[in-house]
Amino acid sequence: MLEEDFKKIIGNIKEEILNAQIKTMQQVNSNLIMLYFRLGKIVSENKKYGNNFTKQVSIELKLTFPNMKGFSERNIRSMRLFYEEYKDDKIWQQLVAKLPWGHNLLLIEKIKDKNIRKIYAENTIKMDGVGTF
Repeated sequence: MLEEDFKKIIGNIKEEILNAQIKTMQQVNSNLIMLYFRLGKIVSENKKYGNNFTKQVSIELKLTFPNMKGFSERNIRSMRLFYEEYKDDKIWQQLVAKLPWGHNLLLIEKIKDKNIRKIYAENTIKMDGVGTF
């Protein structure tokens, strides 16, 4: 076997591994974003119990899942806001599932006009591989 052929074969193998890693990370991110969306729905549907409810949810989740991050009281309120912002729009839900959580929060906080926000979200996914990690 020629060394050049071997390098080409190894290059193909490495590319396959990297592609699989990227797809795995995209799926994990999408699952996390949709988890936050579903948790936001639950919190939103129970907001009649007030801020103490959010605090108790945060405490309970931290105790039950001590090795997981993201269950601060502030982040749980952000999940509710995230859900309330996108609950009626399936297209938006698919779009934001491609973005990391921090990007989603930043877009909601900084850009109130949904049309402009959509442009930013789409461009963020295209740029620099943010949507593809």
